[in-house]
Amino acid sequence: MPEIVTERPVVGISACLYDCPVRYNGKRFDAVSKLGRERADFRFMPVCPECMAGFGVPREPIHLTGTGEEVLAGRAKVVTRRGRDVTDQLVAGATACVDALVRAGVRVAILKEESPSCGLFKTRVGSHREREVRASGVFGAMLAQTGWFVFSDAAFDSPLAWWDWRRRMHAWLWLADRPIATNGELADAWHVVKFVVQETRRREADEIGRAIANLPRHAAAEELEAIRSRILDALRAPTTRARALAAMWKSYAYHRKRGTLEGVDLHDLTVRSPEVRRNATQLAEELIMLERISFENDLLFAASPVLYRERRRVRARDEALGRDEGRKE
Repeated sequence: MPEIVTERPVVGISACLYDCPVRYNGKRFDAVSKLGRERADFRFMPVCPECMAGFGVPREPIHLTGTGEEVLAGRAKVVTRRGRDVTDQLVAGATACVDALVRAGVRVAILKEESPSCGLFKTRVGSHREREVRASGVFGAMLAQTGWFVFSDAAFDSPLAWWDWRRRMHAWLWLADRPIATNGELADAWHVVKFVVQETRRREADEIGRAIANLPRHAAAEELEAIRSRILDALRAPTTRARALAAMWKSYAYHRKRGTLEGVDLHDLTVRSPEVRRNATQLAEELIMLERISFENDLLFAASPVLYRERRRVRARDEALGRDEGRKE
């Protein structure tokens, strides 16, 4: 059976992605609208470090002379188009945004890629932004130090990308909050999320499994937390279409073989074999429908072991399954 979380995640987001006209030229992106009705499953906390730095809208564009990590370490600067050093202001603005996110209870954030402030995996360096580097902007580097589940707006690129980020985020939050005081509790938690890690980082999954098996009988809290941290880090790795397709087929074939789908309402879903070609949108539709079937029938769909559902939907599901009360959180 899947684990169910009923608290909506609070998600920090670059304000320009949330339809706020705060970019240097006053433009904005309504990226969240791509989620449709699913946007109601989250509470968003939009922030803009450049506005919090006091730069205003519109403003001179800024650029970095090094990576965001180097700026925070004092080895690079933030400079306006006219050459004015605004390093201290942007660092202060980014710090203010982090403080606001902490007050809001945020542990998940979506950032605008390639921004000198919010870039997470890519940013541009140089007076004409001529060099793209595999590194973070200033705010992105600061959030990376928090240990939160942080990802870029590439998650909005396709329904499959969003499905992947969402299911791993829910698994990450579930594991981060789960009490783990014994070897058995750690093993139980690993059994829930291991399928996702095996899909995205097989070698790391094998090493984590061995590390849990080799723990002393009464492992110290520090040892348990070290392995939890490894699992949380592994959950950050994105999948590929081929891996998602293989994981879906494996889980579907498993339930078919066991007969657990007999008599189950599949809502006209036909999961086709991996040999049948489908695009990312079609694959995401199959994956999302399997999540629905998994929830309605309390069946563990290994690719999405942790699902978010509102409490009222959990109660309705449990009544339909003949239970006296809903699942405890």
